Amino acid sequence: MNKNLKTKNLLKTVILLFITVFSIAQNKNLKKVESDFEDLDFNQRIMDLQKINPKQLSDNDKGLFNYLYGQAYYKNSNGAKALPYFMKAKEIYKVQKNYDKVIGINLIIVEMKSLTDYKYEDYKDLIDEAVDYATKTNNISLLSETYKEIGNNLFDSDPLKAINYYQKAIDESKKIKDSLFMARANSNIGLVYTEKLHDYKLARKYNKLASAYYQKHKLNYNICLAYINDADILRKENKNDSALMMYQKADALKIKDNNTNTRILLYGFMADLYKEMKNYKKALEYTDKQKVYKSINDDNEQVRAIRDIDAKYQTKEHKSEIRWLQSAIKKGGAFIVFLIIVLILIILGYKNLSKKKKIVEQEKLIETQKLENALQEQEMHEIDKILEGQEKERVKMANDLHDNLGSLLTTLKLNFENLKQQQSQIIKDKDNLFDKTDMLIEEAYQKVRTIAHTKNAGVIANQGLLSAIQNIAKKISIPNKLKVEVIPFGLEERLENSLEIAIFRMIQELLTNAIKHADASEIIINLTQHDTSLNIIIEDNGRGFNPKNIDRKEGMGLTNIEKKVEQMGGVFTIDSLEKRGTSIIIDIPL
Repeated sequence: MNKNLKTKNLLKTVILLFITVFSIAQNKNLKKVESDFEDLDFNQRIMDLQKINPKQLSDNDKGLFNYLYGQAYYKNSNGAKALPYFMKAKEIYKVQKNYDKVIGINLIIVEMKSLTDYKYEDYKDLIDEAVDYATKTNNISLLSETYKEIGNNLFDSDPLKAINYYQKAIDESKKIKDSLFMARANSNIGLVYTEKLHDYKLARKYNKLASAYYQKHKLNYNICLAYINDADILRKENKNDSALMMYQKADALKIKDNNTNTRILLYGFMADLYKEMKNYKKALEYTDKQKVYKSINDDNEQVRAIRDIDAKYQTKEHKSEIRWLQSAIKKGGAFIVFLIIVLILIILGYKNLSKKKKIVEQEKLIETQKLENALQEQEMHEIDKILEGQEKERVKMANDLHDNLGSLLTTLKLNFENLKQQQSQIIKDKDNLFDKTDMLIEEAYQKVRTIAHTKNAGVIANQGLLSAIQNIAKKISIPNKLKVEVIPFGLEERLENSLEIAIFRMIQELLTNAIKHADASEIIINLTQHDTSLNIIIEDNGRGFNPKNIDRKEGMGLTNIEKKVEQMGGVFTIDSLEKRGTSIIIDIPL
């Protein structure tokens, strides 16, 4: 009897151990799907999720399982199938009191509603709750997403206010260095300037900021949208051929996420453009392509799914959720009280802090002076290199003239003296002498051309514009004090020497301004070479200023730079607001 009991207990233990091991394996598989999610396509995501048995998962992982299923369908442009999974995940997270996830899913629901026939007022309460919760819990990522979503919903009704919210989203995301989010927000700002404010210069600025990041990280979906945005600007400028090229570049990209919606958008634009160009055969072709993708993505099905869930959401369940969220925020109140107490203690110690502040300001002044000295030393060093390079060029030219042209000209002189002495006589090889003289003249001419081209092969001390800018950025950067980052795109070939030197001088002057006047801790230099132009954007996070208040006599060197750019046939733009940093945009034709 005891033997049977022991056998049963042993069997139970083995079964329990097997279930535990299987459950751990399932959780590991789910975590792997989560970590690989962005690198997988739709089919692979679904296949990997289907291998997992949700019954064997922990309660928290069941929420993640449903959330990933929802994201897989949502990123495949199928909101109707995604929504039930999001709602299951939301219910699990509510039980787990994972407030961040609940609010995040609410924002996805907001985005779905904004793309259907709902009005902003229908879901504004969800956005207000998200802002309130993110602010009180200091969830910067959530607050950034919420501000961006508000900007999206103000896009048509109040474009300037939309830009303000996009900028607030960028400011928040800078705190956590979310570069991808900042690129997406910049793209949205560019779209507002294109579609609503018709300021194509600023639209291009923000599009380029976003596009540079997308190209660097090979994000095809975002690159595709950037091409579509650029084409939109070109169409508004009546440059239809260039716009068509942009659309074709977008169509050539392989897109992993949101492919269906993107193709619907792209083929609709291409059909419209072909109609404008009176190419009705092509217009019909792309209209048919758009219909194929529209048949895949049934918007009506998505609207019905949202309205079915919304019918429940608007009743007691919604009211209880509001109370639940308010309770969650109140729980965070204790933490806020603690912060207030700490703040009071800080105020009481203000006198000691003021002394420390003076010391910090003095140290900061010393650091600024060091930076200015470093810039001056760098400038003198570069000038010495340029002068040294120029001297080497002069010596090389003198040697070439002596070694190559000297002997040629001496021979020419002898030939002409021979012709002069014998001009009255009959010369048997007269034609040969003339031919030889002609060849010597041609060879001398070619030598002169070669030396002239060599002279313009260029310095900045033979290192090139990009290397020179990267060197100065590295030298003036100070850990935890000043970060100077150079982001190049293109620039595979050297520019003409005098142009490289002029651009280097301008960037050097603008760096000096950012350090000396803007009190910046971060400077980003974007260099983008196109087929026919060079775009330079220098951004800092300093105190900013009102460009209208620049003293034209002083101008921090900006006036001189502006005149120099105009002489080169370029465009110089200042985008700055007080306490919001400064962006200097320079477009130079090549």
